[in-house]
Amino acid sequence: MTIVAGGDSFIWGCELLDHKHGGMNGYSRNTFTSLLAGTDTYICAAYPGIGNREVVARMINTLETLNDNIGVLVNWTWQGRDNVVDSDLDILVLQRYLVERDIPYMFTCADNCIVTDNPEIDYSHWFFFPRGVGVDQTESPRGFYQWAIENKYPIGSQGHPLEQAHKDAYDMMQEKFNELVKKHLQ
Repeated sequence: MTIVAGGDSFIWGCELLDHKHGGMNGYSRNTFTSLLAGTDTYICAAYPGIGNREVVARMINTLETLNDNIGVLVNWTWQGRDNVVDSDLDILVLQRYLVERDIPYMFTCADNCIVTDNPEIDYSHWFFFPRGVGVDQTESPRGFYQWAIENKYPIGSQGHPLEQAHKDAYDMMQEKFNELVKKHLQ
């Protein structure tokens, strides 16, 4: 089975100890997406600094080269990178692509600003980090970056959550990922 991960620098693993800067396959194997893939084949279609439109393009281009037994995990980034108000269209393009091809998937996000009330987006296929409990924490479900920052995980000099945040995110996400993706793969 093959797990394909999409997103930006958080999924690429910038600032993690095993991250090789730039170039193909320079990504970390200590991101929560890679940890979720476990011993399965892992393909990182993410890249630092890209917007959601490019996340979709990179995911579809990668998936078009693969056959059966594929699972997908995407961490959506801030819509401002594409200079748009929201990323609903991008999310829906990839959601429809995956549903039409019967590819199991789970979406998450860096920040919950990506979430809208669009009824076409199937949020049952999303993982959100739990609501914060402190006065300085987000009271609605959160994205990875929000959760890591608000829970004071170690952050690299360029603003990326480090290994412990990815490991704890993996622990929190594993059950939902297994339910939405792994149990559907042979």
